[in-house]
Amino acid sequence: DTPPPTSTSAVATSVVGDYPISISGGIDDNYDFNYVPGTLTITKGLVTVNADNQSRVYGVANPTLTMSYSGFANGENNSVINSLPTVTSIAILTSNVGAYAITAAGGSDDNYNFNYVAGSLTITKALLIATVDNQSKTYGAVNPVFTISYLGFANSETSSVLETPPTASAAVTPTSPVGTYAITATGGLDNNYTFSFSPGTLTITKVSLTATAANASRLYGAANPSLTINYAGFVNSETSAVLDTPPTTSTGAVATSVVGDYPISISGGVDNNYDFNYVPGTLAITKGLVTVNADNQSR
Repeated sequence: DTPPPTSTSAVATSVVGDYPISISGGIDDNYDFNYVPGTLTITKGLVTVNADNQSRVYGVANPTLTMSYSGFANGENNSVINSLPTVTSIAILTSNVGAYAITAAGGSDDNYNFNYVAGSLTITKALLIATVDNQSKTYGAVNPVFTISYLGFANSETSSVLETPPTASAAVTPTSPVGTYAITATGGLDNNYTFSFSPGTLTITKVSLTATAANASRLYGAANPSLTINYAGFVNSETSAVLDTPPTTSTGAVATSVVGDYPISISGGVDNNYDFNYVPGTLAITKGLVTVNADNQSR
């Protein structure tokens, strides 16, 4: 007539354990009741622990590794866990670019079991600034060895670790005129570094050309000879024909100048690729020859 109801003291927030299920209150015209209690077993809930994905640059310390939770009951969060899980990665400061597992483990709680889901730590390439060093040379000389300075190496590394170092070059030959030229770097390749290139400058300076006034001589009273210049220092098989303004020679000796040595000065040369080092010469005026004839006589 009245079936016996069951009840238990366990509620939604009751912790894991066994709780009695009581039974009583049945009424019937034809039956008496013998009540046997039961048991309500509350087992641990399952919380999923996700290791959060992270990223960092090669050579930088790992970021703080974190976890996200799902599956808590009763509006709870990780603050109720008796012993929180820990999260770790095998990636260290010197680990190469790539993806490394982030694993969570070690949590324990009276009311929850844990399902661990690994995350990933992505290590990306570090930026390496490759700056071409400035260089200089004189006109006509072969190019110097072009070098590159680096900024941004990690882990105390040097350019020796690069799989393919960048190379530096300039569009300059021995015949390139005096001026400034860009030195550019290209072609670097490495698993752990990307490259940012900064050009340098090759400065071509004038070469020193020695212009020597050739020594000359003449007799007293004669006109000055043509004064000539000898050169030393031309490059690229060039001659005085390439000079923008050849130097000129002069001397203070005139037709009536007495016997002696007179300097031959040299000056006035101008050229885009040559500086001038002047060496004076000497004009030697020697005695003229007078023929003395004894006159014929008779007696």
